[in-house]
Amino acid sequence: MIRKYPANRHCPYVRPVCNKTAEEMTIKNLCLAFLFLSTYQICLGQAENFKSYYVPAVGGTQLAVDVFFPENYDGQKLPVLFEFTRYWRSREDAQTGEPKPSLRSNDKLFLDNGYILAKVDARGTGASYGVRTGEYTPTEVKDAYYVVDWMVNQKWSDGNVGAYGGSYSGTTAELLCATGHKAVKAVVPGWSDFNVYESPIRPYGMLATGFISQWSQFVNWLDQNSTENLGSSIRRVNEDIPIEGIQEHAHNPIVLELATQAKYRDSKFGDFKFEELDPLFWKNEISESQVPMLVLTSWMDAGTAEGTLLRLEHFPNPQKVILMPNSHGGGHHTSPFQVSDQLVPPVPSAKEQLQLQLDFFDFYLKGKRSGIEDWPTIRYYNFGEETFKESDTWPPKGQQRVQYFLGSNGILRTSVHDEATGVDEYQVNFAVSTGTNNRWSTQMGKPILNLDNRNAADSLMLTYTTEPLREDLQITGTPYITLHLSSTHKEGAIFVYLEDVDQNGRSRYITEGGLLLEHRKLSTNDMYDGIPYHSFNEADASPMPVDQIQEISMKLWPTSVLVKKGHSIRIAISGADKDTFDRVPAEGTPTLSIYRNKLNVSFIDLPVIPK
Repeated sequence: MIRKYPANRHCPYVRPVCNKTAEEMTIKNLCLAFLFLSTYQICLGQAENFKSYYVPAVGGTQLAVDVFFPENYDGQKLPVLFEFTRYWRSREDAQTGEPKPSLRSNDKLFLDNGYILAKVDARGTGASYGVRTGEYTPTEVKDAYYVVDWMVNQKWSDGNVGAYGGSYSGTTAELLCATGHKAVKAVVPGWSDFNVYESPIRPYGMLATGFISQWSQFVNWLDQNSTENLGSSIRRVNEDIPIEGIQEHAHNPIVLELATQAKYRDSKFGDFKFEELDPLFWKNEISESQVPMLVLTSWMDAGTAEGTLLRLEHFPNPQKVILMPNSHGGGHHTSPFQVSDQLVPPVPSAKEQLQLQLDFFDFYLKGKRSGIEDWPTIRYYNFGEETFKESDTWPPKGQQRVQYFLGSNGILRTSVHDEATGVDEYQVNFAVSTGTNNRWSTQMGKPILNLDNRNAADSLMLTYTTEPLREDLQITGTPYITLHLSSTHKEGAIFVYLEDVDQNGRSRYITEGGLLLEHRKLSTNDMYDGIPYHSFNEADASPMPVDQIQEISMKLWPTSVLVKKGHSIRIAISGADKDTFDRVPAEGTPTLSIYRNKLNVSFIDLPVIPK
């Protein structure tokens, strides 16, 4: 029997989750907001027609599944859209057991347009049984195959399955392709992880403590069904039977402890190595599936844009990419040319983002001509110009590489400096920060703010700035930097920020890169053609030799920005980002020497699209 709970008020497709500023949010507020990431807002009071099931997966582990049906569903076979989540498929009141609304704006849109939805608690989470042995594990990938196989054999399924989601469930949507199940016809990975070691857990080889400590606390509360902190309880599959699976969840590892111990990409993170816990590990299987993808992502969302572009270049699956200027989940604008300390609506709007997904599924699961056949391969936002551009290739046609060289007096030059001994010394200032609303903290659902004026931060760093440009410069792609440097300490880190400086001297953040210096050894990887690549494997790590010049080459996260005539390009160099990463070294204050002469050339290499 289908359970139905009446709606008590109208629910539009888009509803704001919170009107607090980021500074006012406690970790509890963040966690509650994170349960329903921006674009996918909860629809309070929406009628829910659903059945709950336990479905056996790998080893017989029972997974909790809610199947939602359109209003006035009369038994016809329909395509099924699947969300495999780590963040509870449904909730209920902890005291009364009254189901709390769990449909979100995208769910409502899909149901209203003739889809059945299946929401699944991953093993070791929610009302599912089992113990977690890591995140995105191979076991979890195989579990998804069992659930899809069960779905397509139900009387309400027409045999066509799509997967969707944002953040964790965006990644599991892509990983569903790796199962090879023939019923999977299309997926929408939203703001998904691609290389989990580098984004979001250990960017640059450093633990992203600011993010991972909060996320670890959040998922621990979920796993323990902490009603005090979350304000609700996981919804039971059978309302008359307690959730026995939660007793097993008590044995789930603490993610922060795993992440702290797993220093290298080939380290164990639970029962599996880091390198086994992301779509990159499943490249061959995903490629062989040929499942079409609509990829939604944002330039400023951790390193998700890099994963999106690597996938587009190196996975042969049919793909459409929307690369936005938005926060994690697509909820807020992030452009430093638009955003200061106040929230700005996203581009595209939340409603437009949802419609893109519906059009995509309609084409691949229902055979409707929804217009996606005419979409370009990639639409990407261009900062500075503040508009979208289109391309059917990546990188865009005509891309060239242009180098700017570090020179004396903080000048960034177009030619190599002719000095024989030029060097700048910088004592690391551990007060440097990109703030608490940056590309890493947005992974917890926070907006990105206050990157529109970096002058105060720049004063704490070593900076190099070009003369005002004589014409516009279009940067699109992955920058990288090569520095010849020495350090007074064997442990340390380097951070590099690319900035736009306007005619008034105001600097705006464009993108960043970094490296824990023990990972300076370069490796080869066909996916990083011409871009410095670091394996982050234990065997390739070594301490810095004290006071000896080392060549450090590293990528910055990809971007697209129009630096206008009269503006300048700046790079700012530091050894810390205090609100995001741990202090390196834990004790002592290194002095970094940056060499910028004809014998030891230091430069930034920019991907440029000529007019």
